[in-house]
Amino acid sequence: MDQRIFTTTRVLLLTLVCLVLMGGATATTAIALRSRHRVVLAADSRAVYGATRDASECKLFQYGGIYATVAGLAHYGTSYRATDALRDGYARPGDFRAHVSATAYSLQHRVQGLLAGIQRSNPSEYQTIMQRTATQSDFVALAITEMVAGDPMLGVIELQHAAGRPDLAVKITICPGNCRQDGGIFYLGYWEQIRPYVANAGQERSVGSAASIDRLIRLEIKAHPAEVGAPIDILELNRSGARWLQNGGNCSLPGVGW
Repeated sequence: MDQRIFTTTRVLLLTLVCLVLMGGATATTAIALRSRHRVVLAADSRAVYGATRDASECKLFQYGGIYATVAGLAHYGTSYRATDALRDGYARPGDFRAHVSATAYSLQHRVQGLLAGIQRSNPSEYQTIMQRTATQSDFVALAITEMVAGDPMLGVIELQHAAGRPDLAVKITICPGNCRQDGGIFYLGYWEQIRPYVANAGQERSVGSAASIDRLIRLEIKAHPAEVGAPIDILELNRSGARWLQNGGNCSLPGVGW
């Protein structure tokens, strides 16, 4: 792996959804969309660090020829980073499915280790995190895309609360593979406004264009203005490579152009 790319990746390290130390707030809306010929990743840019420290940053990141976005405990101190799990997963030999599975295992291990440390050091904060996330379907969600033999692959990892168990259950979806039909759309982070909007059109809305994806994420910005915010960055990966469909100016990834 090119050291320059890896260093750039670490500098860009996603504070994607940040669980704020004093408030337990979650912040991000991201979309992963796969069709036969392309994968699109999109995310808002608002990062919440605390009551008086907000920022706008890139929530899409690159690891060599792999692109990803994450929602959940993306930047919680220095002991956990989603890019570390991705690096672990791709350090092992295997195909795309094997790499995604290995990334999922590393992500699960790292998040559970982080939670155990918080539970020991700050029990009240741990309770706040668990109460906050108990109402959401995913504790952490990571979407990964890569071109394999000329085809766009998408892997979605979801860490979910396991009923009656202290650990987190892992759900892995691979497209093409075990996803719906030959494609799929996945929502990460806040999606409670998006899903009914897409579903209530009589038939599922077409959301393949940058304008449509932008509109969906703005639904969540309107519902959660303190935690989700513009600009909205949209990245497409196909046989020609990776390119921006929309870039608010805060995303700079090696080899990605217009």
